[in-house]
Amino acid sequence: MSRLPLQQFELYHQLMMPLLQIEADLEPADNNIIKSHARTALVFTQGMREILDDLTFDYDVFEKLLFDLDDNYEIVKTEYATVNDLELKSIVDQLMTQMVKLQMEISDKLVDFKHANRA
Repeated sequence: MSRLPLQQFELYHQLMMPLLQIEADLEPADNNIIKSHARTALVFTQGMREILDDLTFDYDVFEKLLFDLDDNYEIVKTEYATVNDLELKSIVDQLMTQMVKLQMEISDKLVDFKHANRA
């Protein structure tokens, strides 16, 4: 199975960040923009889970991604806790679920690496 280069990993990582760029107080007309970013983040989070085993393992990069995911999860959870739009709430709930699953899968890889490299 071929490995994805680190640059492609970084591209996927950067594409997951649009939610952080959105202000919490956008006007209702901009709700479609938020939904679009949430859908994009959901697709890339799911995609990242699918390709995780194909990525070239780099402990530091995976650890950074894990910390970033944790920070992003908390931001999404805080910013969208009181969303009234049912469609957006559904997308955000799915996104948060996928983020947790990705965090768990990355954590497993990090733990496996540490156990395999014990001296």
